[in-house]
Amino acid sequence: MSERRPSRGGTHANRWGLVATFALSAVLLAAFGRVAQLQIAPGEELRSFMGDRLSQRSEKSWRGDLLDRRGRPISLSRVGVRAFIDPMRLAELEPAEMSEAIAGLAEALEQPPGEIELRVRQRLSASAQRVGEGKGPLRFAAVSDMLDDEHAAAVRALAIPGVHLEQRDIRETVASDALSRLVGLVGFEHEGRLGAELELDKSLRSTDGSLRYLRDAKGRPLWVERGGWQPGSDGRDISLSIDLELQRIAEEELWRGIYDADAVGGRLVMLDPRTGEVLAMTDLIRDVEGLAAYPWEDQDAPRSVGLPTSGPGGPRYVTLPPDEFRDRHPATSRNRCVQDMYEPGSTFKPFVWAAVTQAGLVDPGEVFDTHNGFWVTSYGRSIEDVTRRPKMAWSEVLVNSSNIGMIQGAERMEPADLRAMLRAFGFGQETGIALPGEMAGLMTPMSLWSHWTQTSVAFGHEVAVTPIQMARAFCCFARTGDAAGTLPDLSLVALDEHEPLLDVLRPVVEPEVAVKVREVLTHVASKMEAVMERKNPAEAGWRYRIFGKSGTAEIPTGPPPEGKRRPTGSRGYFEEQYNSSFIAGGPFEDPRMVVLVVIDDPGPEHVFQPALRRTHYGSHVAGPVARRVIERSLDYLGVPASDPDLEIEIERVNKW
Repeated sequence: MSERRPSRGGTHANRWGLVATFALSAVLLAAFGRVAQLQIAPGEELRSFMGDRLSQRSEKSWRGDLLDRRGRPISLSRVGVRAFIDPMRLAELEPAEMSEAIAGLAEALEQPPGEIELRVRQRLSASAQRVGEGKGPLRFAAVSDMLDDEHAAAVRALAIPGVHLEQRDIRETVASDALSRLVGLVGFEHEGRLGAELELDKSLRSTDGSLRYLRDAKGRPLWVERGGWQPGSDGRDISLSIDLELQRIAEEELWRGIYDADAVGGRLVMLDPRTGEVLAMTDLIRDVEGLAAYPWEDQDAPRSVGLPTSGPGGPRYVTLPPDEFRDRHPATSRNRCVQDMYEPGSTFKPFVWAAVTQAGLVDPGEVFDTHNGFWVTSYGRSIEDVTRRPKMAWSEVLVNSSNIGMIQGAERMEPADLRAMLRAFGFGQETGIALPGEMAGLMTPMSLWSHWTQTSVAFGHEVAVTPIQMARAFCCFARTGDAAGTLPDLSLVALDEHEPLLDVLRPVVEPEVAVKVREVLTHVASKMEAVMERKNPAEAGWRYRIFGKSGTAEIPTGPPPEGKRRPTGSRGYFEEQYNSSFIAGGPFEDPRMVVLVVIDDPGPEHVFQPALRRTHYGSHVAGPVARRVIERSLDYLGVPASDPDLEIEIERVNKW
């Protein structure tokens, strides 16, 4: 068979196929080359239209809320709106129209029209200057703070060109101004700056999510690549130990006590002695007219004659340290419950009494010679008692707040032992409460401790404390069972009853000593209640039996300002101006709370009276506040009333 030769048509088809293949490949290569050239070195015209096709958008997460121990909101985040203007759009209006628009906006915002017009004029002037410098004009000027729904709706209804509403995340404290000092503030990025917001920031802070996606030339989303979505996480809601109803009761009664005493301020701390939780904390200041600045003397001036004293017809000096931030925002001022120190006076005596008793330096039932209220120490210092008796048993020394008896007991202790015991109560050191700026208080160092110091400390002088320190230390006498005589750790966060830290005990005195202190102090509280009932018979029939101690101490002037010195004859204290306090716990059988009240500088009408009629003492001005707060608070908590037949005989305590 002869071999077939390929046809001429088939050969031509193959050739044209190869040509077409090479031509198409060349076109594709040229296209790819052009794409590469455009990507690597685009022309100037194209460069202006190019940009990164990958977009990223933040996905908002929310900072955790601060709640009270029962879940009621204290500080929370929400979306708010504020009004702003585009000055350039307003400038496009006719002058009469612009004036009318500004007047309408001012009415909606309840602001003076002149303020808004001035804001607009200033921005227009600044814009003109920027344009002259080759920069863009200013298109934004905020004209309000965060608006409520009513004001926002009023602005929206105006429909003024150039007037807009801007959404912003805000942190809102819905509690009282006084509680704001504890809660604190957050910054622009919702980071904690002050108070509990700062101390708990790590748990409260949120992490925003993000979405990365590819878009087309017109900016329209195309797709999300793998890993392009990163979810955010909201901050954790935290329940504080504060109870808003207990806080309300505390503030209400403290204000009443401040006005009743014509005082310049007051402080109150309420703790749960079982757990160390802070149930309420408030710091109030009242504007009192006519206060005079203390007359420091110039260092280079001749010495003046006589000591400037306050009194009837004389000046009443400013005793509170200046706080320039208090008027800016409630949360920016000092929290005087943790940052300001004071001399505790006789409220310090239970701790000295417990220290001496714990050391076994007083026999049960021992009687002290109290010299009818006048006595001179071995080193020549004169001491007086308010309650003047020839003799007092050791328990009566505490009940009657005898300086003479307390000093005699304290003198039996070695100075180092007394100081160490007071340090064990937590004095002279921070409590560790989660609030910034806490002061450690002051105790004379051992190297400077003298006979004078030993005497002064025995009745609450030459020692400085904070209210939170005092309340915590007093919990030693208010704890029961195995925890009696121990010091709790403080907490601003609500604790679970199974919290492991509650099982950690910090012993200070033996349980028997703590119970005896509590028993003796019921008689102190009974004396205070009798004073209340004499003033107002309606204040009788208390449902809860309490225990407590009053104290009254002159207010230190503090160190002289730079270039100044103390007036001639000054002892370093304001004359006849006092801090009056009362610390108490209740109910006696199973204490559920400890309350410390400090009344700052009761008015002159309470001080300048005959000795037996003075009413500036802690039992007169601070005791009633503590008594009412405990009664109302325990009733609110549903605590069973005390046994009306419960009697604690002082003789039984003496025989112990």
